[in-house]
Amino acid sequence: MRFNQFFFGAAVAIGLAAGVAAGPAAAQQNVWDKVQSSGKMVVGVLADNKPGVWKEGNTYEGFYVNFARDIADKISVPMGKKITLDFAESSFATVVLDLQSGKIDIWSGMSATEERKKALDMAGPMYDLAHCYVNRKGLTGLKTWEDYNKPSIRVTTQMGTSDEKAIQELSPKATLLSMKTGPETILAIQAGRADAIGTSVLSGLRFLQDDPGLFGEVVFPTPIRSLPSSAGIRRDGDGRFHKFVQAWADKARADGTTKRLMSDAIKKAGMNPDLLPAGFSF
Repeated sequence: MRFNQFFFGAAVAIGLAAGVAAGPAAAQQNVWDKVQSSGKMVVGVLADNKPGVWKEGNTYEGFYVNFARDIADKISVPMGKKITLDFAESSFATVVLDLQSGKIDIWSGMSATEERKKALDMAGPMYDLAHCYVNRKGLTGLKTWEDYNKPSIRVTTQMGTSDEKAIQELSPKATLLSMKTGPETILAIQAGRADAIGTSVLSGLRFLQDDPGLFGEVVFPTPIRSLPSSAGIRRDGDGRFHKFVQAWADKARADGTTKRLMSDAIKKAGMNPDLLPAGFSF
């Protein structure tokens, strides 16, 4: 079994291990001037984090990259020059510090918690990810949060993530098995220790793609509950870059650009968007 390395629950927990240092060094150029003078916007990426971002040949693909391409295209107009993308690999543990140090200019997938707002400027939400359950084979007939809210239902989640917090709040009576890593949640299902993984929509689709023999169905309990994800940007005392990305995010969600860019990445990653519930939106 090839373990899934895409865990959006972990993605929204970004920055916890990195800490929340204060603002950037005074000598740093603000982000707008840095991008304008260099002609490049540096995007934080991971090598294998489908469908958010992954390396394909000598470049990167994914909806983080699709967002960045569209932002770079749009920001070229007020900057008066063509802005291209550059990429720098980061990690869930270091992304906050990588933004603050100026190693990267934007990271498009983290929740805008009050703690992170003290460390970074947050633009968004860029998109919403609905919480869901990925059931083991044979577990059927569960449709609502209350259906899962029983001690007899054993749910595994990744420790310290927003997924874990959501399951604790939405199905508090379920037997919760919190694991340190994403692969351990899969092992819990494989070993028969858990009945379902509590996660978010794109992780759920990836689980079905990677391990169709292990999982039965992805269930979006009603009412659908979602977690917004925002873009992290260095707090630079200027704010022009942050304001531009915020305006882009608002417009892209309103006019359908976000859904199109995310759907394109999902399909390119080989995932099946038809498994999403009717009327589902990012």
